[in-house]
Amino acid sequence: MTTEKLNEMIAELADAFAPEVKQIEASLKTTQNHYGKYMALISMLCKGDPVTGKVYALAMIKAGANPSGVGSALKLLFP
Repeated sequence: MTTEKLNEMIAELADAFAPEVKQIEASLKTTQNHYGKYMALISMLCKGDPVTGKVYALAMIKAGANPSGVGSALKLLFP
């Protein structure tokens, strides 16, 4: 897959994730930077595949997710 195709895919996913990310960011923080909610969402979507999880994480950040929260979720999911 080319970098251009990957960036297109991330942009499309970001549009799809935008409502969920907006809801997460507006919710009460139960974990630092909402990492718990991002961890649950990434885990559910990627089904254990770290590459897919990282692509989803990039899309969530592009959609407005807290980068620290998403990064913490990834570190816990894929140490």
